[in-house]
Parts: sequence; C-alpha cells; structure tokens
Amino acid sequence: MGDLGRLLVLICVAAAFLVGQGPPVITHGVATGDVTADSAIVWSRADHAATMHARVWPADGSGAAGEWSAAAPAAAHFTAQVRVTGLRPDTAYRYEIWFETSAGRSTTQAGTFRTAPAPDARNDVLFIWAGDLGGQGYCRQPGAGYAIFEPMLVLQPDFFVANGDMIYGDNDCPAQGPVAGWTNIPGDFPAVSHATVDWRDRARVESVYAAHWLYNRADPLFQAFTRDVPMYAQWDDHEVINDFGAPWEAYPETPERPGYPNIVAAGLKTFFDFHPIARHPTEPDRIYRSYRRGRDVELFLLDARSYRSDNRLEDSPANAKTLLGREQLEWLKAGLAGSSATWKIVSSDVPLSAPTGAETVGRDAFANQSRSAAAARTGFEIELVDLIRAIDAADVRNLVFVTTDVHFAAQLRYAGDYDGDGDQLVFHELISGPLSAVRIGVPTFDRTLGPELLYAEGNFFNFGTVRIDRADGGTTRLRADIRDERGAVRPGSVLEIAAEAGAVPPRPDHRDPEQVRHQQVRDLQRHRRQQQQRDQPDGDLRRDEREDQLAGAGPV
Repeated sequence: MGDLGRLLVLICVAAAFLVGQGPPVITHGVATGDVTADSAIVWSRADHAATMHARVWPADGSGAAGEWSAAAPAAAHFTAQVRVTGLRPDTAYRYEIWFETSAGRSTTQAGTFRTAPAPDARNDVLFIWAGDLGGQGYCRQPGAGYAIFEPMLVLQPDFFVANGDMIYGDNDCPAQGPVAGWTNIPGDFPAVSHATVDWRDRARVESVYAAHWLYNRADPLFQAFTRDVPMYAQWDDHEVINDFGAPWEAYPETPERPGYPNIVAAGLKTFFDFHPIARHPTEPDRIYRSYRRGRDVELFLLDARSYRSDNRLEDSPANAKTLLGREQLEWLKAGLAGSSATWKIVSSDVPLSAPTGAETVGRDAFANQSRSAAAARTGFEIELVDLIRAIDAADVRNLVFVTTDVHFAAQLRYAGDYDGDGDQLVFHELISGPLSAVRIGVPTFDRTLGPELLYAEGNFFNFGTVRIDRADGGTTRLRADIRDERGAVRPGSVLEIAAEAGAVPPRPDHRDPEQVRHQQVRDLQRHRRQQQQRDQPDGDLRRDEREDQLAGAGPV
C-alpha cells in the first residue's frame, strides 16, 4: 500500500472514530467563579474534545444575551472556561452552557450567578468558606454523595470560598470507608503517593490528579451547589501531596524518589483545569489574588504552597524562612493597608496559631508550638509577626482570617500592640472543616500572638458562614457561625463583631530588608516574653483536655 493509500485509511479510521463518539455530553456540571462587578468565569467539561459555548443574560430579561466560546481539548481533560465581560454590578444573571462538534451538539445545562456590587455600593453579603473534601477515605457515599453541600446550597450564599484540600490526591477512595458503616462509591484511581505511581511519568501523574477531580466533581450535590453559587478557589497541600512546597527539589518524606517536580506541576495544572479561575495576565500560574465585593468586603486569597521555604528549616533570621514568598507578602501588606473596604477578609489555606505538620519533619503552617525548648522552631512565625506588625502599623481595622486545613472548627480573637506604638490591633481568625475527611480534636494553640479562644469543637463535619450586614443603629457588623453536615448552627459558634470606625493612612516603611528582619526577631522575642508574663499555669485557652492531641489521626 502506498503513502496515499495509508493516508486514506487513516482518514477513514479517524472519521469512523469521530462518528462513533457522537455529539458531546456535559459530564461534570457547570460552574462560575472569580466573579467581579463586571465579569465572571464560566466553566464546564465535556466527554471528549469539543467547543464549549456559553450564553449569559440578565435574569430579569432587562438586557441582551451575550455568547462566548472556548475549546475543551484533551490536554485540559476536556474542560473549558470563558471570561464573561461587560456585565452590570449587583445583577443576577442566567447562563447556559453547551458543547459542539461536527457530530452534533450536547444538551444545555443552565445556572445562575450574581455579580459583585460596585466598590461604593453597600450591600449585605453572605458567604461560605470550607475545605477538606474526600480525605482519608471519607469519600462519596452511595445514595448520599457529599450530603453536606445540600444545606450549604439552601443558604443561597453570594459566593463560596473553596479554601483548599478540595481533593486528596495522596489518598484513594476504596469501597470500604475508614470506619464501620461508612462505604464509598469507589474511586478508580490510586493515591499519587503510592509506589505504583511513577512520578517520572508526567502523563501518568496528571491522570491520577485528574481522576481525583473528576470523582469529586461528579457528585450531584456538589454540581448543584456550583451551578448557582460562584466560587473563589485556592489550593492547599492535598491538591498535590501532604505538606508539600512547590519550590522544593525533592519530597522530604521520600527524598530518594525521583520526579517530585512533576507531581507539583501536574497538581497545579489540574487545579487550574478543574476550576473557574481568572488567570493572571503576566503570571498565569499565580493563585493569590483579591476581589472587591461592594463597599464592605474585600477578599484576599493566599497561596501558602508555591513560594514556601523547606518546612524543616529552623525559623531563624539567618534562614530568612518564608511561607508566602516576598512578593506575595508585600502584596498582602499593601493590599490590606490600602483597602477602603469596611471588612478585610483574608482566606489563608493554613492557620495562624493552630500547629500543623510535626516537629520531626517541620511545621507546615505559621505556628511553631514546640513542646520543648530544645526542639527546633520550624514554623514561619518570624514572617507572621512581621505581617501582623505591618498590619498594626498601618492601622488596619476589621480584619478577619478564614481558614480550614486542620479538620476542626474554632474562632480566635487577637488583641495586642504588635508594633509597639501604644495602640492595639484587634483581629479574628475563623477555622472550619472538614467537609468530608478525617475528624480530629482540638489541639493546644500556639501562644505567640496571644490568641483568645472564643469557640472550638472537633470530631464533626462542618462548614463556616460569614454574613456582613447592618445592625439596628446602622453600624456594619460581621456575624459568623459554624454549621454541621445537616446545616444546624453549632452551639457557642455564633460570633458577632461590630465594625471599628476610621483608619489612619498607612505609614511607609523605608528600612532596608536586613533591618526589617532583625526587627521581626525582636518583635517575636518581645511577644513571647509578654505571653509568658500573662499566662497562668493552665493558660487562658479554654480547651477540652481529651482533645489536646491530634488523636493519632495522621497527616491532614
């Protein structure tokens, strides 16, 4: 057979394959994300390569519809997203998505979203933050799926902050769950950490992560939630592997295993493939970003994985250890100091004062929480104290951190003169989770910043809500609570904070970096001395001694 004959055979085979595929099918629902006052990202997935079309129009019919389209190639696991622009602030929109090939057109799936209010508009805001989905064998249950999304949808929040660990790429989902009576819809994938997964094989690694995302996003209740609730997504460690850092050359727990950079790259790529995220114009892999939601809310989403130093390093001036990286840290300082929003909400994928990781392999979040003076301090507290000091110096008011990661719920209040100027900075940290992962007790919190524990509870599935509205006197207030898997508010978790008025313009810091680093160490030492002076023998943190340890739950 000549070249022409072989070419004709290939064409016939390809044509038969395309005809056999038939029209595309939407496989994993539809979603929106990174919504602003005039734009939104619309996302979906087909069963094979196709072109995605999105049609968007005001829900009340007051304006014309617009259409956008994008390819859904195999390289993106047949996902696609478009950025819808030219929208009106604080307006409800309907959208329809369908896929098309030469073989035909899919059925249409529809959803709704509401654009953010204009920066000068004062609107009530309700959002949910949560994370930790499908971990440690707590996967989708037959007949129920991820049932926690149903009460979340009932609240009809303005948006959802997916705080991280929305897959557990280093876990599998066997049919038999981790406890008696828990069964799973089995996942057809291994844990990326399993020895059968060759990290040197980039395509294989990426297929493992994609299979995890496909499994979680196949849940009907999760799809119903994302169809009508816009999301702002960030990653944490289990989107790749437990307690990882993107810049590292090898994975500390198995340093001899080759291919670690491949799992980081594949985890990052699939995270973007499976979320409606607006890519940064000059840094397309950048995750940290901020969004304004009217006069009262600015949301800052952090990335504690892409720029971090080795967890095992001692937190010392010589090591200049960083969790956020210099550019992100300065971006956050400047953003908070310059924000005119009443409430500044910082979504951090790791907590401030809850210890994570371990002393033997390095802390994974800011807190040191060393159990003995001889133990190395491997947290990132010098950077944390520097951040809080800068926030205090800029007189930032009404600051709230929201986080997950630690698989228990808590609310903490911080009040201190962190920059030594005689004025107190008051801010809060709100912790929720897990959505569906191992449930653990409440540990002892690190005392560096002097947290006051307002509420803490472990060993249950949960999510957190934040509502910002006005009290009877017209004062803006923030109300937060923790809700269990049925949507019931947990006793003791209702927190109401009245907004502080006024703010002093930020004072610029003109010192050189080395001077700043030495000041960070002095601040940290001063705070430790202060906490030792005010601590009573039992401390002022109310905690259940039975939940003092992590109960041997393993990595979370």
